[in-house]
Amino acid sequence: MTQAWNVTAVAARLSDLVGGRRRWTSPAAVARAAGLAQRGERPEDTVYARVFGRRLAAAEPADRKALEAAVAELGVDRDVIERAVASGAPVAAVAGLAAKWASLPAPARAVVRSPLKAGSVGPVKWGTTHATQVDKTTCGAASMTLMAMITDPFVALWIVTGQVIGGYLPPEVLRSVAARRPAQTVTERWNSIQHATHVATTHSAVGPLSWPLALGTPPWRIDNVARCAGVRLRGFVVDDGKASDVAAGIAHASAALRDGIPVPAYVGGDVSMGLDGAVPRHVVLLVGADEDSLRVYEPGSGAIHVLPKDALAKPHHKLPALGNWSRLVWLVLPSPR
Repeated sequence: MTQAWNVTAVAARLSDLVGGRRRWTSPAAVARAAGLAQRGERPEDTVYARVFGRRLAAAEPADRKALEAAVAELGVDRDVIERAVASGAPVAAVAGLAAKWASLPAPARAVVRSPLKAGSVGPVKWGTTHATQVDKTTCGAASMTLMAMITDPFVALWIVTGQVIGGYLPPEVLRSVAARRPAQTVTERWNSIQHATHVATTHSAVGPLSWPLALGTPPWRIDNVARCAGVRLRGFVVDDGKASDVAAGIAHASAALRDGIPVPAYVGGDVSMGLDGAVPRHVVLLVGADEDSLRVYEPGSGAIHVLPKDALAKPHHKLPALGNWSRLVWLVLPSPR
């Protein structure tokens, strides 16, 4: 691997001196993640299905009956209800979504069911809306907005239809509505949540001070603002000059993706590109994995790319899946509560 350094590689090595990354890099942690990533595909074995099961078991009789009726109403689309419940939405909103499901236009149901279409590669579009970042500073916000659509049906429903169920507003939509940005079309709503998310991730990012919007999304703030099924998210600073670090990152990301959890990833370059290249520069979203490759949403192109896993071991190559940056520098990964 190239010896040219970047800031995150230096930070990773300093953290290792005090054992700060052991939860990600220890042989036991990597082996466990690799095992989780390789377990067979079972619809009932995702983070959403498990959270749904726990919430159903703990519900009062009336709520349990409502949730069981919602799952029965959607039938083969029961995972929509599982994601809705896992998002933390109130039972009344979940029941309302189930009651409204059949009357939604088929294109809207398709987006709520799967914003990316399972296994898709290429441009991400909903009608005429192309899911690109609003401007050069919102790659992180665009990736987080797509993550919210994948993990929370109420966010996806609002973006593609503008509809709210029973007055319930998930946090991303609430921030967007509060900002009073234009939200009459799908494109306006997609852009509006990006802007609101960008503000949320930069607010109080340096103690009481805000991070300048012009500098994008600070890596240490995504895990405070992004959410998925009540799972706590934590940053893993990657030293991609070590093959073991790359392997650890891929193992943990693959385990998360197997569980249905998208993974925000910061990418960049190194000092061979100048000092600007030595810091995290761009955010993409890992959305799928198989044995040899990852599927990556790249917000600059608004498309899903296939990224061979072994390409991450060659950080001198510029990769379209990484927005034409070359190095994986920071992953935002699930750490169960």
